[in-house]
Amino acid sequence: MNYDKPELLDSLAGQYVLGTLRGLARKRFQRLLLTSNKAREATSMWEQNLNNLASAITPKIPNDEVWVQIMQRIENKPQSSKTVVHTKPSIWRTWSFVATAACIILAFLVIQPTTSVKQTEQIALVQNQDKQSLWFIDVNAQGLAIKASSQLVAQTNKDYELWMILKGQDTPISLGLLPKQGDKLLLKDKRFKAFDIALLAVSLEPIGGSPNGLPTEVLYTTELVLL
Repeated sequence: MNYDKPELLDSLAGQYVLGTLRGLARKRFQRLLLTSNKAREATSMWEQNLNNLASAITPKIPNDEVWVQIMQRIENKPQSSKTVVHTKPSIWRTWSFVATAACIILAFLVIQPTTSVKQTEQIALVQNQDKQSLWFIDVNAQGLAIKASSQLVAQTNKDYELWMILKGQDTPISLGLLPKQGDKLLLKDKRFKAFDIALLAVSLEPIGGSPNGLPTEVLYTTELVLL
């Protein structure tokens, strides 16, 4: 596929942001985002355009049953219909990319109820193609507090490494190895600034991490959600 064609890149970026790009095509585009400034610029343009449209829509607070269904999808576990999660109306938007952000925030409220929201600066949720949550990333002043989900089935003979891709740069920067179970704190790289980060990525690596300072096999990508 010729990704140098602007019209093709724009079409793929639009489908990616809207959530209609699925399966292997979505995975290929996520990998392209790691190496192509043009792909990231096209994606950013679509996000800005949809954000402008979303800002013109009056937010509507969903009923309690909607939040129950969201929690069920996050952890793939049945929840009591009486469970109620309260959140700010401004989080909810009709567009899919903002709804995803709301799901991420809810995931942290459900999985890490003792975490102080005031201490959290950004969050991210790493999911597989089946929308199963694998890692929860909580960014605070101390570093990146990472929790492995119970849904993660980790390979014992491989490690998983977290990377950040800065805007305007093609070379990913390693943030460290992810936990295969339980919690882990990764110290912030001095270049870690939320507004400069285009994407976070998870790669599959030999035990001990990347042998050459670059991702060996990119599995997942995600974005930081600013709180």
